[in-house]
Amino acid sequence: MTSNYRHHERTDRDALDLFKSVEQKFPSKTLGDDKWYIVTLVALVGGGQPEFATTLYSYLIRRPEFATAESRQALMRRLREAMVKSVSIVGVCKPLEAMFAIEKITRPEDRDYSFSREGWQCDEANRERGRRWQDRIYLHNQGAIDNTLSSQKDFDWLSKNITYGLYLSDHSILNDFETELVVLTGIMIQNLPNETHWHLRGARRIGISKDDVETVHQCIELVANFVGVSLHKVPRVADIEHEVAGMKAKL
Repeated sequence: MTSNYRHHERTDRDALDLFKSVEQKFPSKTLGDDKWYIVTLVALVGGGQPEFATTLYSYLIRRPEFATAESRQALMRRLREAMVKSVSIVGVCKPLEAMFAIEKITRPEDRDYSFSREGWQCDEANRERGRRWQDRIYLHNQGAIDNTLSSQKDFDWLSKNITYGLYLSDHSILNDFETELVVLTGIMIQNLPNETHWHLRGARRIGISKDDVETVHQCIELVANFVGVSLHKVPRVADIEHEVAGMKAKL
């Protein structure tokens, strides 16, 4: 997809128009109306525009569902968890930039001081939790990945213990669908064909419908157009549908 805005400076007004477009397109009737902004935030940050996290946060907290400090703190936990998970996909600096930006405009009574991974241990229980989540995403394809990484043991260790053990298998704040949407979005916005393929397939395997995955893809394209990146290398869900065998595994 070729951007029309590569040389155009984006404004808050442009961002607000984007948010309305994504929310209108997002399959909220089937996936829920509290997920479009997760996809939007991750795509903005992964696409190199983390400063618009403040625009999105300000836009959200004006809504009636976030009228109380408690509800805004719950929103902060969700946004923060999306950024924490994004660290494993896009690196730490862009998500951190987004959180610094949001923190500057967060009212004192809205700050959330919880610590989701306090007491985390890189132990066998962590590895097993990560393995169970990997199994839902990769199924029989995991063996080929393990074989490739057998001569890249540092990445094998990182994948199993950190990417999946620490980050992606923790569903205490963002559930399984939301976690996979973070991963798919963060990868796709970088125009990475192989990993996008795997996580289009993974989204289908955990139970997101083909139509919903395609619509999410279109939402990511809206953000890509906004941030000025091309998604010309990534496949579509129709391209990988024949590989989804086993998608009815127990949720």
